[in-house]
Amino acid sequence: MRLAESRSLENRVRRLFAGDPELLADPYPTWNELRTRHPVWRLDDVVVLSRHADVKQLLGDNNILYSRAATRHSTRYEQARERFSPPGRAAFDRVLGHEFHQLVRMDPPRHPRVRRVVLPPFSARSLARDMEAAVRRRVDENLDRLLTQRQDVVDFKRFAYTLPLEVLGDLLGIPLGELDMVHSWAQKIAENKLNADSEAKAVAADEAYTALLTYIDDLVAQQRATGRQTGLVAAVLDAESAGQLSREELMGMLALMIFAGHETTSNLLAVGLLELLRRPEQWQRLCADPERAPVAVEELLRFVTPAHFLQYVAAESREVAGVPIRAGDTVIGVLAAANRDPDVFVDPDRLDLDRSDSRHHVSLGLGPHFCLGAGLARMEATMLFRSAAQRLPDLRLADDNLEWGGRSLRTPHRLPVALR
Repeated sequence: MRLAESRSLENRVRRLFAGDPELLADPYPTWNELRTRHPVWRLDDVVVLSRHADVKQLLGDNNILYSRAATRHSTRYEQARERFSPPGRAAFDRVLGHEFHQLVRMDPPRHPRVRRVVLPPFSARSLARDMEAAVRRRVDENLDRLLTQRQDVVDFKRFAYTLPLEVLGDLLGIPLGELDMVHSWAQKIAENKLNADSEAKAVAADEAYTALLTYIDDLVAQQRATGRQTGLVAAVLDAESAGQLSREELMGMLALMIFAGHETTSNLLAVGLLELLRRPEQWQRLCADPERAPVAVEELLRFVTPAHFLQYVAAESREVAGVPIRAGDTVIGVLAAANRDPDVFVDPDRLDLDRSDSRHHVSLGLGPHFCLGAGLARMEATMLFRSAAQRLPDLRLADDNLEWGGRSLRTPHRLPVALR
């Protein structure tokens, strides 16, 4: 590759990792070029993996070659501490302290211990018993509100944000009127995720965590006092009482659910509908057969990839495809590139609801860190797309000139759709 082309690609990759709105509008050409030209690429002290095989190994690794907990002491984070002011450094460290009590940032033996405690409420049987009726009711209520609005053009992003937030409220026992407040904290935390570049975002996330954890503490105390506990809250409270979870782990688990249980699902719903409406033949395919919704959701998980990349740290030094990886290096797996790898998916840049290879996507993780809320996210998306196909077959985009935000969690700020 010519030097100018290499520098151009490097510039675009760095901009995507930083959340450049212009590139977020269509990041896939950059991810595809990265996978094709530099499938294993070193950028300073970061190694980027983009092939399906390498990302799959990264996600499925049982924290042997790659560590999640060690991210806290990575070279990248240590350099951030040196750059930040003393107050910014203190905020940065407090945020890391909160996040490394969360399941997604744990290694064995801590990770399997905590996961065993919180897994039962997310089993297929528990979800069917405890959440299926609530999710169906929330989908119907939100579609009813859409259909009764007087304007013909509505912002579907608001819908895609509201539905999973209300389901989250049902899951954790958060009153409906307090959900927007909780979301505002989660959004500030989301904007700082994986971030070692912005002191301002670290400070904002620190303030959001302080407010969120105070709120969770009050919520848990109220539910403990009244005995009116949801299945998930009851599970973690029982585990804490039995000495299976520390207080910090309990709080971290509930904070993680507020973040992960909402933001990624909202992205799947909003960007998933956008991509369907951009391809009217695929939307009409679903409208003609709404029972294809589960298959459609798997293809949208592949095509959209709600979280575009994840971050680990190398636990030991070695080489991958001839590229040296040093112990302590940050290793980023680009799921969005892996999900469009032509070695795995036929014609991968085409959205195809009849595709037979969608199940090989890596959007929900693999192995010990397979997404705890995968069943709930699939349930919400399946019910929404099935009902929308039945009740809103004439739905179309009102404006495709969208403004984008986020980083790994790429999302449009608004999604105007015409109902009629």
